[in-house]
Amino acid sequence: MMPARRLSRLVADAVLGVLALAVGGLLLWHGAIPDRAGIMGLVESVLPWFGILIVFFAVVAAVRRSAFVGIGALVSAIVWAALFVPQLTPHQGSGEASLTVISENVDADNPDPGKTVASLAARHPQVIALQELTDTSAQAALTTLDGQYPHHYLVGTVGVWSELPLSHGQSLTLGLGWKRALSVDVKTDAGTVRVYALHAASLRPGEFAQRDTMLGTLAATLRADHSPRLIAVGDFNAASTDRSFRQLLATVDEPRTSQWGLGFTWPAHFPVARVDHILERGLDVVSSVVLPPNGSDHRPIEVGLR
Repeated sequence: MMPARRLSRLVADAVLGVLALAVGGLLLWHGAIPDRAGIMGLVESVLPWFGILIVFFAVVAAVRRSAFVGIGALVSAIVWAALFVPQLTPHQGSGEASLTVISENVDADNPDPGKTVASLAARHPQVIALQELTDTSAQAALTTLDGQYPHHYLVGTVGVWSELPLSHGQSLTLGLGWKRALSVDVKTDAGTVRVYALHAASLRPGEFAQRDTMLGTLAATLRADHSPRLIAVGDFNAASTDRSFRQLLATVDEPRTSQWGLGFTWPAHFPVARVDHILERGLDVVSSVVLPPNGSDHRPIEVGLR
């Protein structure tokens, strides 16, 4: 008969092994778990960080010399690597960008929005999209960008500034009762590019329906839009691993980052998730980078296209 102490250890190792394996199962099948009160949306926003749990179980396996825990951690590590390692490595397109777009949530509480906007203009993109504009920051943006960006279109807290002519600007509610998005055409040498800019509603426990409505309505809008060249840009309040965001990827693509890492953008000084995106259709991506902090609580993103 097996000693009680040894049996207890085997049971503990088996439980730990199952928990280690469950991390990999969650990474693979998180979309099958019902989202109650927006909790899964929050979990899906930080899925890459589940790698820390896998490291924890690997350490436990080594300390306990447990094959059960070690196998569970190994399987989950393979799943994590398959999902995220390709995104960690830089991807650089070919050719020279003919259209550069920068987007940033400038932060409603930003004490110096003019300085933040000026740092974006200093990179000389053709198009700048800003979100979470207040009356103060919108005026600061207008003053800062005047001259260099003679064309602009603002709707509520969202605005687009351009060196190139803009036309056919429309305000969009995306299923809500107020305006948090817009569409506008940018005239480039290669033809017109339709730009959608938005600031999605927030995602918090118990507060997710409005964000999901906006993303779902945007996905339907993009499907119905047959523009040959199209960009959707802004603060989506959703990571690429979020089920509500992934429906957008049926009609547009998200460029892989040209830097090492997963391109996290929020919060600015220790980003844990990429909630800001530039999505495209019908364009070639030359580069995609996350820029350093510049006074906002979000980091700006810049994409070069041709």
